[in-house]
Amino acid sequence: MKITRRDFFVKSAQGIAIISLSELFSSIFEGCTNVNGPQNTDTLPTIQGTLSNGKIVLTIESSSPLAKADSAALVNYQSGSILVDHPSGNTFNALSSICTHQSCTIDSFDSGKNQFVCPCHGSRFDENGKVVQGPAGSPLKQYTTQFSGDKLTINIS
Repeated sequence: MKITRRDFFVKSAQGIAIISLSELFSSIFEGCTNVNGPQNTDTLPTIQGTLSNGKIVLTIESSSPLAKADSAALVNYQSGSILVDHPSGNTFNALSSICTHQSCTIDSFDSGKNQFVCPCHGSRFDENGKVVQGPAGSPLKQYTTQFSGDKLTINIS
């Protein structure tokens, strides 16, 4: 079969277009993939909280994953979960556990960097919910906390 000059150019242009499109799609999807998964992270321990009147109440005993400073946990309650970080003393931070990128539940923590890590695409958030690494573009919602005696109260309303 003899190929005309016109056919040669048409086939060449089609081949270049296919290669260009595949590279374009690859670069688009690369931003949303985390081939190796989160690095240097541990799955957060979970705690069961009690929700009442828009507040989650936890008892922080010596055996609690949140008893020591520089700890973090995923707190489950009747209608969801939140992230809790205990950076020091009587200070606790509470954040939404839903990643602002594609709504995955954040369940990992990089204790070396004090960052919550989304297991789906690797977004990282500091203990105040600020994005430190995308693809997430918005911070996590922050909730107010109060610690008195051995009770931690988190206002989610």
